[in-house]
Amino acid sequence: MKTLLFYLWATIFSFLCFSSFSQAKHNNDPLPSWNDTPVKKSILDYISKAVKEIPVADRIAVFDMDGTLTCETPLWFEMYAAVNGLNRQSAKNPGLLNQPEYQFARKLAKNQADTSVLNHWVSPSVNYVDSMVWKAYEGIDHEAYVDSARSFLSRTADQKYHIPLARMFYQPMVELVKYLKENQFSVYVVSGSVQGVVWSVCPQTIALDRSHLIGTRQMMVPVYDPGQKKTMFLIGKGIFPPKNDKNGKSLNIYSQIGKVPVFVFGNTTGDFGMFHMASTSKYPHAEFLLNHDDATREYAYPPYHGSPVPAWKDSLTVNKWKQVDMSAEFKTVWMTR
Repeated sequence: MKTLLFYLWATIFSFLCFSSFSQAKHNNDPLPSWNDTPVKKSILDYISKAVKEIPVADRIAVFDMDGTLTCETPLWFEMYAAVNGLNRQSAKNPGLLNQPEYQFARKLAKNQADTSVLNHWVSPSVNYVDSMVWKAYEGIDHEAYVDSARSFLSRTADQKYHIPLARMFYQPMVELVKYLKENQFSVYVVSGSVQGVVWSVCPQTIALDRSHLIGTRQMMVPVYDPGQKKTMFLIGKGIFPPKNDKNGKSLNIYSQIGKVPVFVFGNTTGDFGMFHMASTSKYPHAEFLLNHDDATREYAYPPYHGSPVPAWKDSLTVNKWKQVDMSAEFKTVWMTR
């Protein structure tokens, strides 16, 4: 009987020790939602090296938002907000449905992946994507747009995964942003989406204030109301160039941050401008491209939008940028906390 009790207690003790060890290992891992691969090791090794060799003031990390930090398929946050704004307008004024932008919005509200829209809203002669964005909130105070986008994205779910859109951040990327901040990196989001939608969801999710959230800037007109102690910025038609895409990202990083980043994470060839910029840093630098190759847990698509870029892998090889395959690197995909 004593022997049996001894083995029983030994088994329990071993189990508790193993559980404690496993928990400690998990707690000590700054990127627990990443698989233990050479890519993960290269990220951790780089951050360790950067802490030793790069002054705090020059530890600049920049991330694309759509498709890098957040889901961008079948639509991205900016377009979800635009669809909502357009449909609210046409509900009050049905005559607007004579315009293609409002017709597209009506269809996308029913089916976020409607190919009769997605395959036809951009052509060599017209780009309805841009006009949908500015028409949706033209004449509206920019802060009202920020609030409206936040509210809509928080209460509306992805039709495939049934997750509130505002929570469709990638857990591994959220962990990476947090770990960089813990190592005294200044982290910025540099997004092709308009500033208002970046402001609407990022502060509460990845704890970056507006000064670190750089989106494409919409045309606006200031209206001053001293009586209400308020300045409104009414949204106009179009954007202030350059758009945060390709070399536009580099130009906006330079004009708004004033320093060359040393750590860059994107997901399309549209991010290559800031990849090239980081590659010129005098400090150790790292560039990563998230490849959406996991059709089971997310949405699979190539790392470019619009016209095919068949040589994208050559750019990675020549410049020694690292490819991050979601299927291999992400232990979990969606934000869990």
